[in-house]
Amino acid sequence: MSVTKQRDALKLLERTGDFPWYVEKYIEHKKAKRSSPSTLLGYLRDFEYFFRWLMAESLTRAKTIKEIELHELNDLTKETVESYIIYLRESHLSERAVLLDRPTRSAKREYSDKTITRKISSLKSLFHYLSALSEDENGESYLSRNVMAKIELAEEEITPLARAHAIRSKILVDQEIHRFVDFVYHGYQAFCDTKRKLEYHNLNRERDTAIIALILSGGFRVSEIVNLNLSDIILEKNQLKMVRKGKKEDAPFFSDWGKEYLVNYLNMRDKYKPADGEEAVFLAVAPTKPYGHRIEVRTVQKLVKKYAKAFGIPHLSVHKLRHSFATQFLRINPDPHQLQAQLGHSKIETTMQYAHVLDDALSIAVNRTTQK
Repeated sequence: MSVTKQRDALKLLERTGDFPWYVEKYIEHKKAKRSSPSTLLGYLRDFEYFFRWLMAESLTRAKTIKEIELHELNDLTKETVESYIIYLRESHLSERAVLLDRPTRSAKREYSDKTITRKISSLKSLFHYLSALSEDENGESYLSRNVMAKIELAEEEITPLARAHAIRSKILVDQEIHRFVDFVYHGYQAFCDTKRKLEYHNLNRERDTAIIALILSGGFRVSEIVNLNLSDIILEKNQLKMVRKGKKEDAPFFSDWGKEYLVNYLNMRDKYKPADGEEAVFLAVAPTKPYGHRIEVRTVQKLVKKYAKAFGIPHLSVHKLRHSFATQFLRINPDPHQLQAQLGHSKIETTMQYAHVLDDALSIAVNRTTQK
């Protein structure tokens, strides 16, 4: 198990204890189906938000989430659940305020339709388990009725072309890839408006540039980069050994261009003062820790957003760096099966979403049909 998954597994164990016994049973059920700890933590966040809403609306007698009884879920009406959906769509109550049980008002809507759909889907999964897949000592399901089965979610149909257009507007293309990496290393200093920010950037710019360049030169997932150990790097072959989704062992490649930034960082890695035997490639420092420790996924996500905002492309995320690589790869090497192997996709259909991103062939063909 990777370091990130170990950390998430420990956090999951800690968080599950805050929930009623039937949620713990659900989590055990999902574990048996090999759901990842990060996925299960996401479920718990969605359950917590719903349970706290029930408490705020006096729809339960419980004073804590753990005290919410099973029969209270069994007695929920369709109208109540629909009220929750309306609340998610129209309420100005922020999630942080609800989770802290300190309601405050803000002026903007908190959730997109996609996020709302995910939150309701999480509840549908829980209620389906409780009403159909669970079993008590008498062989009966925990719930006698499933109110969530009556809730319909509008499924947004999106074509490959529409998905490609959405990706295209939020990625780096051609020379933007190199300009962005160069900005991280050389240009961001101009945005450091305090001495402390400048010192922090100068400490981490080799690391940050290496992470971003490595993703852009190989299309790696952020978790794959964070979990890298020194022994996983095969510099002479430009390869990285890693365990991918589905626990698949793989050894994808990265470019010579990305290798330069990686080597530059490795030559300076000791300034993070790693402990003896520390194998993590990418390190971070903290005032409470005497040695450099493995960087966290959230830290990488935040640093990418920081640089992207300063660069002028605020929608760029760490996952969009992977999209950028995939799109550029197909533009230069039009072989989706090669890209599928590099990205570690199980299905070619997943890889093919990138085929239309920079493909103007359809536009040209349509234009030709109307030429005089």
